[in-house]
Amino acid sequence: MFCKNCGGILPENAPFCPTCGIQRESTPPVPDVVQPPQPEGKAMASLVLGILGLFFSVFASIPAIILGHKSYSEIRNSSGRLAGESLALVGLILGCIGTALLPIILVIALPNLMRSRPAINESTAAATVRTLNMVEGTYSTTYPKAGYADLATLGPGTLTCSGDETQKNACLIDKELGCPGGTSGQWCTKDEYKYSIVGVKKAGSDIPTNYIITATPINSSAGRKNYCSTSQPQVRFREGQPLAAPLTSVEECEKWQAL
Repeated sequence: MFCKNCGGILPENAPFCPTCGIQRESTPPVPDVVQPPQPEGKAMASLVLGILGLFFSVFASIPAIILGHKSYSEIRNSSGRLAGESLALVGLILGCIGTALLPIILVIALPNLMRSRPAINESTAAATVRTLNMVEGTYSTTYPKAGYADLATLGPGTLTCSGDETQKNACLIDKELGCPGGTSGQWCTKDEYKYSIVGVKKAGSDIPTNYIITATPINSSAGRKNYCSTSQPQVRFREGQPLAAPLTSVEECEKWQAL
């Protein structure tokens, strides 16, 4: 370092210039760098969840309240090191509003949900009856000397259904729909409906040349429609209470309304 007065060399720790005797100028202190407040991540998350809870899903409102409350407390206690107090507060408020709307939404949605469940059960049952019609066609083609089959025969029984299918257990439906007890005129239950297949034989013959599929709800809350079908294979329905016993004649099924 050199003296600003005479240009002489200044020793590192010398308070005066050894050449001209001028006092050495002190180095001005470096001011402290003030760090800007850091944004608090939970505040933004609370705001986003609060908006989602208000306009899309009220179930986002509860985490919005939790994050907003926690973030707001941390920001207030950070002595200015954390930013986002207004975001956390807005997220907290929106979360509270969304939570307050939850009972109203439930009151509106629950009756619709209760009404839609039987409709779903009925639609599923009608589709299952159509499937059974196709399965009967497959069975009669695969085993032409056997004619048509009941649910127990169409099912797997005790087989693993890995190439060991037989005429008595065709493995064409699952073990729930094709339960071992689902012989002609007996029920097998799947989901919210009971199903049965009754074979129709001609006089003097042991081979079923037709069949009647019956589907009925397990109780009055599960659905209001009963279904039936034959080898035609039009699916038909009749509204009312669940049936106590499956249909036993093709003519009876044909009286029902076509779906």
